[in-house]
Amino acid sequence: MKPRQVEVAISRILSESIGELSDPRIPMIVTIERVSVTQDYGLARVYVSSIGESGPLIEALNNARGRLQHETGQALKLRRVPQLEFYAAGASPFERLPAGENG
Repeated sequence: MKPRQVEVAISRILSESIGELSDPRIPMIVTIERVSVTQDYGLARVYVSSIGESGPLIEALNNARGRLQHETGQALKLRRVPQLEFYAAGASPFERLPAGENG
């Protein structure tokens, strides 16, 4: 599969799987804004949005990462399942780094 195909597939799979989670921190409507997969398929950055605060949502998704990654792996049937990282849709992965460490 090409990276773009994997990104679309992960987005579809996660949209369904997140809706099945029973964590109260996850709102009824969660939108997968975009998925970015590295060239070696080792990492998938998933950008999500919802109405309200994104902090509890990201925390809940990170807690459910193992289950979501397992379901993604079963559906994709790739040799290597990307590790999922969740971010708020407006966030950059570089925002997590302390000042001066991003290059």
